[in-house]
Amino acid sequence: MCQGIPRLVLESAGDRVRVEVDGEARWMKASERVAGAAAGEYVVVYAGVAIEKVSAEEAHEQLRFLRDLEELFPADEDVA
Repeated sequence: MCQGIPRLVLESAGDRVRVEVDGEARWMKASERVAGAAAGEYVVVYAGVAIEKVSAEEAHEQLRFLRDLEELFPADEDVA
């Protein structure tokens, strides 16, 4: 299952944006709605494509929710 996750834009080049993913910089294809995003802005990435811009406040709220959700389901437990 894929989900859209906010990512910090590090730089933009035409139809691509370089974003931070788990501490690493990665290039993603940018939709028309995201092309030209500035460094410091946040975009939602879905299936390797930056699909829309979001405010920093919304991005932080979504990322906080995802962290809280991960804490509910520790990765080291066996799932039957």
